[in-house]
Amino acid sequence: MNLKESTKKFIYRFKPRPTFRWIFSAVLWFIIVAYIGVGVYFGLAIYKNKINSRATKTSTYFYPFPAAYVSGKIVWANDFYRQLTYIEHFAEKTKQAMPDAATLRTQIIDQLAENEILEFQALRYNLRVSSRDVNDAYQKIVDQSGGLSEVRKVLNELYGMSEREFKKLVRSQVVKEKMRNELIAQIKVAHIFIKDEARAKEVAEKARKGEDFGALAKQYSEDTKSRDAGGELGWISKGQLVADNQMLPEFDEAAFAAKNGEIIGPIKTNPGYEIAKIEDHKGLIFENFNTWLETLKKQAKIWRFIK
Repeated sequence: MNLKESTKKFIYRFKPRPTFRWIFSAVLWFIIVAYIGVGVYFGLAIYKNKINSRATKTSTYFYPFPAAYVSGKIVWANDFYRQLTYIEHFAEKTKQAMPDAATLRTQIIDQLAENEILEFQALRYNLRVSSRDVNDAYQKIVDQSGGLSEVRKVLNELYGMSEREFKKLVRSQVVKEKMRNELIAQIKVAHIFIKDEARAKEVAEKARKGEDFGALAKQYSEDTKSRDAGGELGWISKGQLVADNQMLPEFDEAAFAAKNGEIIGPIKTNPGYEIAKIEDHKGLIFENFNTWLETLKKQAKIWRFIK
């Protein structure tokens, strides 16, 4: 073997060869770099340029872009764009004007943040929402809306939404309603509303002496909505009882502090005097639902990435 051939063999021994492992690594690195590059492109489109194109929305299925941070939970851009698509579809089909882009983005993020806050509170208070709860609520909507085919038609034509997607929205409403009914403190109460103080004192004394409360309500109450039912209001939370379109904080304070079976009043309020019989209590949170929720929102750490 001459010197020339020996040199060729030596060089060939150290020459990189395209083995399967080498090819796989090269392809993998290409995919990673391409994925990162495309992600950066769409990230700029979402956060900086605020582009709502179909490609931008589709990218959120493949990239975990955050839309907001809510007290330890992430609201994903995919959920944000899904809500935006429903609204855009509805506006297009009904020819209704939408809010300006910035306002609409804020409204969607606010709603998604509220959903996360309520989900956390449901977990905190061990409030379970089962698939059966959601299906029952969905079936109620179906029954009230003319049947399953009609609901599917409306969802598809007006919102571009599937049943599965709609049930996610239904679940959020079920969580909220369960909180209203099971967590927020409520009293089962009957009442008598009288504008004259002297008459109110007289009726309250009769009730305390054991006269039938329902009969007294039918005879004396000036609340025409509850009078014929013996003053029965059913279960109410704070702020729910109104008279002459006015809230009655004095009534709330006295009624929610009373014991089961206790008769209270007459309680002076702006519209007149309240006499009440407290029948039962339930719930853990002694606030009006909306007041409680607004307090939670103010206390929550919310960082908005999509603005």
